[in-house]
Amino acid sequence: MLASIADGEVLLVAATDADSLKRINGVVDVRENLGYRPVGPAEQSTAESTDEQLADYQWDKFESTTGAFEAHGTATGAGRSVAIIDTGIDTFHPDLRNAVERGRLFRADGASSPDDSPTVAGNTTIEARLPPTDEEIVPYVYLGSPATREQAAADDVDSHGSHCAGIATAKHDDMESAPEDFGIAGMAPDAEVVPLRVFYWKEYEGYPYDVDDDGEAESVTVTTLWTTDFDILSAIDYAGETGVDAANMSLGGGVIKGSAHQYGEHVAYQRVIQSAVQRGTVVTTSAGNASTDLQHEGYYTLPNSVPGSISVSATGPNNKRVFYSNYGTSDIDVGAPGGGYETLEKTLAGDTEWPFPTNLVLSTVPPDLNDGRAFDWYAGTSMAAPQVAGLVALIREVNPDLSAKQVQSIIENTARFSDGKGDADIGAGVIYAPAAVEEAARKR
Repeated sequence: MLASIADGEVLLVAATDADSLKRINGVVDVRENLGYRPVGPAEQSTAESTDEQLADYQWDKFESTTGAFEAHGTATGAGRSVAIIDTGIDTFHPDLRNAVERGRLFRADGASSPDDSPTVAGNTTIEARLPPTDEEIVPYVYLGSPATREQAAADDVDSHGSHCAGIATAKHDDMESAPEDFGIAGMAPDAEVVPLRVFYWKEYEGYPYDVDDDGEAESVTVTTLWTTDFDILSAIDYAGETGVDAANMSLGGGVIKGSAHQYGEHVAYQRVIQSAVQRGTVVTTSAGNASTDLQHEGYYTLPNSVPGSISVSATGPNNKRVFYSNYGTSDIDVGAPGGGYETLEKTLAGDTEWPFPTNLVLSTVPPDLNDGRAFDWYAGTSMAAPQVAGLVALIREVNPDLSAKQVQSIIENTARFSDGKGDADIGAGVIYAPAAVEEAARKR
């Protein structure tokens, strides 16, 4: 056995075949530790809370959407914490209060660990891999071998995790590194953000590329951003164990159809997520960017479709579900700003108030990975889920005694723009921070 999580409910073992493990007494199911590439943003552009330099561009925090700026008069997330299970968080970004010492890198094969362990302390200096400078042939897949640099293990190796962290918690707090009122404000600008890195760049040889007229492909070396089920499950379990208020997962596999949700991966995710929830951590998940109806014909996604997590669809400046977001009453709990509009054409055309790319979500990115840019516009359900994670921190600030289920109930009961919890597009509605904070205070 290499590692165990969730009080021994889920084990990582090395074995030559599954049948030998299935014969062991007490083993319910055996599954390969599957790997995943990130879904990534659906759209991307390279181009006091309301006193922040870029606040005018943060439609996702306006009273007309989530009301975050208004809620900050009552709560800012002070004393609370949000974990981002993702690509890491920029250690030096002046808009991010990164608790790297509480963070972790999870890598089941132990390749990044000084002692071959599947877990590395976040502030441990390691030689991390970065994407090559060669061509990106599909999202997160580059030709060539990875570049490397020394960095903290939980530092960002892409930009996705830092963008999610900013949406949830951004707030300048270092007068020496940036001018006053620098940047943006997150949903919970005074909350601590904990980087739980589960993605890493992995080199593969023999990748089929550049198919010729005869249908034969050249085998090339590529570098891809990668993670596995055990890495993600370990991060969820760690979040619950360390008592963070919210753990955000803007990640997931593709849409699945069939009965597989009755065993294997689905059961493991359900047990680990429910264990974290029982310990008080609210788990927020992105609904996915496949524009798929998850309500019918047996479709589902992981970890979004697992009971216990808050599944979040993406909305635009008009509070309607955007074109890329998955939907379905069986899966969507609430909606939150993810950027864009109901169609791709409308998103790119924009309108007089929010032309492209300003109808996407503006947040933090690592300047050293983005040609010096510290902020960028992304869109996706990845951007929607951390809005909810930040809201958890606001609620817990005014009422820290609420259980995870009580927090979820408040978020759903105070959401707006839905005819009821059965709305296929936005579940209980678009989250609304002022009402959620008020309701949490009332329950003290």
